[in-house]
Amino acid sequence: MEVITTHTNADFDAFASMVAAKKLYPDAKVVFSGSQEKWLRDFLLQATSPIIEFNKLKTLDMVKISRLILVDTKSPGRIGKFSDILGRQNLSIHIYDHHPFTEGDLRGDFELIEKVGATSTIFTEIMKKKNIAITPMEATILALGIYEETGSLMFSSTTERDLLAAAYLLKRGANLNIVSDFIVKELDAEQISLLNELLEAKKNYVINGIPVTIAIASRDSFSGDIAIIAHKLRDMEGTDVLFVIIRMEERIHMIARSRVPEVDVGEIVSRFGGGGHAFASSATIKNMTITEVEEQLIKLLKILVRPQKIAKDIMTTPVKTITKDLTIKEAETLMTQYAVNVLPVIDGDVFSGVISREVVEKAIYHGFGKSEVSQFMTTDVYTASSETPVSQIEERMIEHNQRFTPVVEKKRIIGAITRTDILRSLHEEMLRRSKITGDEIKERAYVPEKNIANLMYERLPEKVIETLQIVGLIADEMGINAYLVGGFVRDILMGYENLDIDIVVEGDGIAFANNIASKMQATVKSHQKFGTAVVMLMDGFKLDIATARTEYYDSPAALPRVETSSIKKDLYRRDFTINTLAIKLNLRDYGNLIDFFGGQRDIKDRVIRILHNLSFIEDPTRAFRAIRFEQRFNFKISKHTANLIKIAVNMNLFDKLSGPRLYGELVLIFSEVEPLKAVKKMDDFNLLQFIHLSLRFTRELHRLFESINETLSWYKLLYLESPLEKWLIYFMGLIDGLTDREVIELCNRLSVPDSIKEKVYYGRKQYLLILNELSKNKRLKPSRIYELLNLLSLEILLFMMAKAKDEHSKRYISIYLTELRKVKISLTGKDIEKLGIKPGPVYKEIQKRLLEGRLDGVLTSRNEEITFIKKNYSVM
Repeated sequence: MEVITTHTNADFDAFASMVAAKKLYPDAKVVFSGSQEKWLRDFLLQATSPIIEFNKLKTLDMVKISRLILVDTKSPGRIGKFSDILGRQNLSIHIYDHHPFTEGDLRGDFELIEKVGATSTIFTEIMKKKNIAITPMEATILALGIYEETGSLMFSSTTERDLLAAAYLLKRGANLNIVSDFIVKELDAEQISLLNELLEAKKNYVINGIPVTIAIASRDSFSGDIAIIAHKLRDMEGTDVLFVIIRMEERIHMIARSRVPEVDVGEIVSRFGGGGHAFASSATIKNMTITEVEEQLIKLLKILVRPQKIAKDIMTTPVKTITKDLTIKEAETLMTQYAVNVLPVIDGDVFSGVISREVVEKAIYHGFGKSEVSQFMTTDVYTASSETPVSQIEERMIEHNQRFTPVVEKKRIIGAITRTDILRSLHEEMLRRSKITGDEIKERAYVPEKNIANLMYERLPEKVIETLQIVGLIADEMGINAYLVGGFVRDILMGYENLDIDIVVEGDGIAFANNIASKMQATVKSHQKFGTAVVMLMDGFKLDIATARTEYYDSPAALPRVETSSIKKDLYRRDFTINTLAIKLNLRDYGNLIDFFGGQRDIKDRVIRILHNLSFIEDPTRAFRAIRFEQRFNFKISKHTANLIKIAVNMNLFDKLSGPRLYGELVLIFSEVEPLKAVKKMDDFNLLQFIHLSLRFTRELHRLFESINETLSWYKLLYLESPLEKWLIYFMGLIDGLTDREVIELCNRLSVPDSIKEKVYYGRKQYLLILNELSKNKRLKPSRIYELLNLLSLEILLFMMAKAKDEHSKRYISIYLTELRKVKISLTGKDIEKLGIKPGPVYKEIQKRLLEGRLDGVLTSRNEEITFIKKNYSVM
């Protein structure tokens, strides 16, 4: 048996959805799960003919229900006795609803959940799509559902789809006279009496900066619609947030309405077992007194009402400005240099106006490049204070068609808000309001979140969390903003271990570092020129602190010029979107994730994306970094980013790179787990030529890198503690096919440090000769093996093993690494002197022969070493 039902205290939207569902499930029984609202009861009583056949709940054999079709609800607590069968096996559940998912909601075998104003809209769209005929009365009923649930299409929840659905129903004969009779409702004497009681009892609160009205009343009984009274009360008082609480007999009814995004009444009312939307919700509460409900509501409001965003929450600071006496041409240079389209104009410290790129370019076009900025700036500009609500700024920017709003205090500009800042704020609110279930979160590992404090607690050591909270507290005390930035944030989101902590502050980074050090008994090493510092804590842990900076380049591939700036500009100077994420540490906003450039999206999509089109021109080393990150995370360089790398290659920009910068990138690439893919990718982009013109990715190089991988894996399993510069082995592999002269050219081009050059030159000179002897002699004495290999570095030895083509050569190197290099003689120089041999060059000979004896197994103890000396050397 199939049953169609809805929530208790059914309204027109629930009723209309049941009527429509019957057309999709013609064999199903239609049953109310409980009571109906007064206006729906009146409508059903006044109907001149049966609209649909309803079954009574008490006559239903619950055992026989095989499919439950739920409309306009998915809350198990709002379907009455039908909740008793929910745990039964083989029960199929189909759900049609427009309410967002909340914790504890039912999941169905079939679900159609759409973010529209009414569930009736969803069914209307189905009828239209499937070309299912509906009568004028059915169209009227569906219209009643839409008009009631959307406040006659005036609630903020109304969507374009609701309007189109209403238009379709009008074409199908919906009678708006009937709709208006039941939607436009006049209050009767009983309702007016209750309204007056609520008006007298209302209390006004300001919670987290948001005005909230709570009105409470008690009645032994009430036959009217409480929701209508709540709407009347809200309109009369002009309140944006209203909670109406009415006790009737043993139950308490709560109606909640909100017009502001900071108060999600759906989330709040759900804590009382109710449901609804962020802007309209209701609940029926049992087993609580009206005083308990009021107290619990106020507690929840203090926790769940988000403080209203104001200008200082989203503004960029500090702001790059221009003095009014500079020329238009100078303004153009500054705009290009700092990548901005608007500059605030100041007269001394006083804000005077703004000038836009559009005006500057037109002035230059007309020959006014030498004129002063003051002659062309806009002075009639809307400005905000740091406490101005963001919603007001948004309205004013639209009214004034203004894309840049200066934030001014005491005639001085302290920040700026752009249209992008407003859009980002709106987007964050949209993400916050969207509810995502636990299953969806598992499928979408990188759902954009506003706050990731819980993720930090989960993935960071307790000591790190404690340190970061202290940093946030110090930032608050100093009145500055502090952020975690870069790879550390990226790796938190991706679940990688990374304790290289970089902190950026919008203020004096060195003063901030000194303050941390004084409170945590740490030491500081600062770099005044760059505004950076390293704080070394007592446990060896360190924090890299920097002042928020922006940078510009005088020429392609040159080192950047750096100036203090805002966190937004600081993140914009970084290489890829996945490295532009930041986490705020100030205690009020602790854990808030800052994502100006879509870093979360690209982590989710596994994409390496450059920030702007000139990025590789300004710093070509970013191409090597793109390849390194792509291979490390198994990401994909975006098509546009790849095209920009190719353009930079064709422009020969990499020739201008300094040797040390290119060398540094190679060291990092060869320090990754598997550099082979990175080298192949460099070859695909024709980047190897900029290391040396003769470098090619050949089959032999491919085989050599694979052999190096195998050799390093073998060495890792030995668990030896000898320090190893793994990258150098791959570097040796890269240059293996070059001539000695070409290797010298390459090392000079890269400014390779002298200590590394010596290893490379000596290793190349020796390893082929040694490998030749090892391969020709299958029975070398251990002492000879030791003599051949002892002067080579560990990196050269492992490179030789990777190069060796015969097994006994590999075995010789293995024996040396695992056994022979550990062999020592027992006697010291003092021991030899005690035997009566005068100190001199002979000591070196004796120790060499003793070691040979030890290596070859001829000498096995200290006594045998002494006997050997006495036998072969004159002793006193």
